[in-house]
Amino acid sequence: MARIDSFDGDRFDAYVAAPADGGAAPGIVVIQEIRGVNEDIRGICDRLARQGHLAIAPDMLWRQERNAVFDPDTPAGWDKAMALHEGFDEDKAVRDIASAVDWLRAQPGCSGKVGVIGYCLGGKLAFLSAARAGADAAVAYYGIGIEHVLDAIGDGFAPTLLHVAALDRFVPAEAQAALAEQARRTPALTTHIYPGAHHAFARSEGVHFHADASATAQRRTEQFLQTHLRDGGRP
Repeated sequence: MARIDSFDGDRFDAYVAAPADGGAAPGIVVIQEIRGVNEDIRGICDRLARQGHLAIAPDMLWRQERNAVFDPDTPAGWDKAMALHEGFDEDKAVRDIASAVDWLRAQPGCSGKVGVIGYCLGGKLAFLSAARAGADAAVAYYGIGIEHVLDAIGDGFAPTLLHVAALDRFVPAEAQAALAEQARRTPALTTHIYPGAHHAFARSEGVHFHADASATAQRRTEQFLQTHLRDGGRP
């Protein structure tokens, strides 16, 4: 576990997973779902570390409740998720991600390249991190509301990969069309839409886990990170 200095003087926690060989590795900031830095998110960090990345998962809910981990699939959990989401400050969250990116770059075990991967709540934040948090690359899994912040794309927008579920109840067909059209017009943006997949299709213990879509998205993510964090970085 690490403590990271926030931009406004406090500190927040982050789970850390490092490669076993101890050499300089690309960094990855893993941005949680509303569920918190739970076993699934920590497992993603561990997997990334086995693949040769220095991965961290910062506590993105710390301004409301530190280290909150809960299940939104229960009635009480859903109410809590809605309350936390209602009070969530997106701008401050992106600035916290920027602090996490800077923290990673400063670590002796980091090569200097840092990407961001986000899920659900973290998907939109990952997209915004490509524009405003200094990330070298970003991957967003089923981010909600990205179609409303496409104007964040500008000079310096980092290469970004979007994984979108065709049956996502939170990302309707018109939103998916907007993301696909933006990708056609933006060289730095790639959008993949997964037929037959629902929201959270990559959460292995979730009710909507889709093995084929998850495996394809994982393969594309690994290739994307190889290209932008190892082979050559930003174009």
